[in-house]
Amino acid sequence: MVTAVFLSLAAYLWGSIPIAYLVVWAIKGKDIRSFGSGSVSGSNVGEVLGKGWTLPVGIADIFKGAAPVWVAQAAGLDLGQQMAVGIAGIVGHNWSVFLGFQGGRGQATIIGVLLAAARLELLLFTIIALFGYTFTNNVPVWMGFSTALVPFWAWLLHDDTLILPSAFMAALLFLKRLTANWEPVPEHRWAKVLLFRFILDRDTRDRDTWVHREAQVPETTPTPPASTPPPNPSAQA
Repeated sequence: MVTAVFLSLAAYLWGSIPIAYLVVWAIKGKDIRSFGSGSVSGSNVGEVLGKGWTLPVGIADIFKGAAPVWVAQAAGLDLGQQMAVGIAGIVGHNWSVFLGFQGGRGQATIIGVLLAAARLELLLFTIIALFGYTFTNNVPVWMGFSTALVPFWAWLLHDDTLILPSAFMAALLFLKRLTANWEPVPEHRWAKVLLFRFILDRDTRDRDTWVHREAQVPETTPTPPASTPPPNPSAQA
């Protein structure tokens, strides 16, 4: 039990490492949360730096989910404890302690946890996601739908230990979509905005309008100090 708690805390800190943020900061010297969707994710890195960056950052975020589970497996923890450790990594990714509890949506990190602990469920997840994307070209809808189906696949495959953890992972994904990075919800259209966030992972129906909206710097971004005016020689005389 002590080992599971320790590894869960370590997984949270590990998941909190904001890879997408660090990549954009290193290359552009700017905060990724001020661009595109505002999400600290591989997809938003692709919007800021180019599509070629989406895959490597996405793979890194998958590894953030898988690595803690592999460590838990090496430590001899049972499957339920392994999933708890993986979930802690997802929480860290979504609500990073290093970014004022902002972060990504957790989709790639969820895939990482499934890769390490639930490969058959991941296979079915991938089939549904690819099938839906092929016909609709809508990533958020089918990734969300595929994630929501994982507990059903676990039940169908008699992986009873995975049912509750996979349902919890899906709940984390949709909770993060609804809260985003603490962006306020307009009072006059809150129901529509929350529906768009839940299904489309954005505040508007049109993706281009949302991704290319005016950038907003998050409140957690430090404000540079005001410059000090040069001394007045006459005042010093």
